[in-house]
Amino acid sequence: MKTTVKYVVLKSKDYQLGTALFEENIEAGGEYFDQIPSVIQYQNHDFRVKSKELTRKQIFDDFEESQTILVKVIAMN
Repeated sequence: MKTTVKYVVLKSKDYQLGTALFEENIEAGGEYFDQIPSVIQYQNHDFRVKSKELTRKQIFDDFEESQTILVKVIAMN
C-alpha cells in the first residue's frame, strides 16, 4: 500500500515548533504504523515519538489504497 510518513517536530532547540522534519513515501502494509520505532534518528539528532496519527484512504473505482502517517516528535538531549 502506498504510504506517506511525515515527521513533525513539536519541541527542539534546533527546529521551530511544527517544522516538518522530513517525509518519506514507501510501500508498506497496514501493520507499518505499529512498527514505527519510539526513537527516530535524523541528521545526527535523536527524536522521541510523542504521538502517531493514521489516515487511510480507499478508492473503490481504482482499487487504490493509501495511508498517511503523521509522527510528532520531540528532540532528545
